[in-house]
Amino acid sequence: MRYKGKIKELNHIVISDPTYGEDVWCRYEKNNINQKNWKVDIDIHQVEDKFEEITIKGTEFFLCMYRNSRVCQLENEGTIKTLKGVKISKTEIGMDTACVALGINDKAKDIIESQEEWQPECSLNTLTDGMFGTVKEGKLGNDIVFIWVSGYLCEDTGYSMEDIIDYLQYQLNITGLEKDLQRPYIIKQEEALEKMRDIALKFKEITKEDPKLLNFFNKDNRFSNISFAGTYLAGIAVRNEQRKAGNLDGKMETSPYSEKQEKLIEEHTKLQLEFEKTEEEIENNIDMEI
Repeated sequence: MRYKGKIKELNHIVISDPTYGEDVWCRYEKNNINQKNWKVDIDIHQVEDKFEEITIKGTEFFLCMYRNSRVCQLENEGTIKTLKGVKISKTEIGMDTACVALGINDKAKDIIESQEEWQPECSLNTLTDGMFGTVKEGKLGNDIVFIWVSGYLCEDTGYSMEDIIDYLQYQLNITGLEKDLQRPYIIKQEEALEKMRDIALKFKEITKEDPKLLNFFNKDNRFSNISFAGTYLAGIAVRNEQRKAGNLDGKMETSPYSEKQEKLIEEHTKLQLEFEKTEEEIENNIDMEI
């Protein structure tokens, strides 16, 4: 599930086991950021891992706070897309008291002031020590342009996805938080388009100088366009079916493309169908919202 919201002002942030001090390597803190009007994207979903006969279930989330979507975007499965030149640093978030806390501004101050408490109210109980997740910080020059956070909580903690979202919303002062029903589908479409472009370029490269194709199509170079090739093969298939049914005269046609080339056409066609299916899903979600 994807959520989006806003942070009006970001001055101070802490992500840490609340008992840790400033010198602990697996603790993230930044102060005096003094920036306004941040955007927030959250991807949260349930995960299941199997270890031999043991199945472990939990909830994983990816959160990205950023100032400008042209500089940073949260993509699918927690990946981030950033401008070239953004310097990224990484901090692993660890725990020694089976809890972790996230907070900004006044909530960050609360985390620091609760250092002597055992699993304070401002924290999430993880039931175990070890690693909670990761923080990635992106900077352009001296300015922080995004803060990306990943986290995982085992099912046994008892937190639902709604509980985790409520916690993040409160601790990070997120306003206007709402479900983004369309973004996951748009990301899916963008990924399909990128793969289609790669396949089309590869297809053109291996077909444009193919002597068999040059001869067959009488030097009509449209044959190296993968969309044209897909339509051409579809036409062959339709006509051959008509011949089998006795509705069309003439010999059965064969493909002028090689097995390797046909495989690329098949992959491209499959991605095109997935893209169109996603388009329908977006339209259905719009209708549901209305």
